[in-house]
Amino acid sequence: VATARDHIYKNNLGVDSAAVELILKPNSWVPNKNTFLDSLGPFGFNIFIALVVDLLHEVELGVWRMLLVHLLRILTALNKDLIHEVDRRCAKYLSYNSLLG
Repeated sequence: VATARDHIYKNNLGVDSAAVELILKPNSWVPNKNTFLDSLGPFGFNIFIALVVDLLHEVELGVWRMLLVHLLRILTALNKDLIHEVDRRCAKYLSYNSLLG
């Protein structure tokens, strides 16, 4: 990242220049400094290990809902009767689960 920043700020290359892309793109890096890494890195602390992906949080934010809506729109575009089939199957499943509860 430091080399890419040198290209950008000292050599006046763009962020999307070939030299910068060659360095950053393979790992999907961005040419930003990380304060946590700069401050705590010398002590062996890695902020990236400390940050855990919370899949449940993503689901709560609506990622699953957005995916479901997108898939239902695809079904509707293909054939509107497919939505009725999904409804029929969901109703059958939900009524079965209510018997278990």
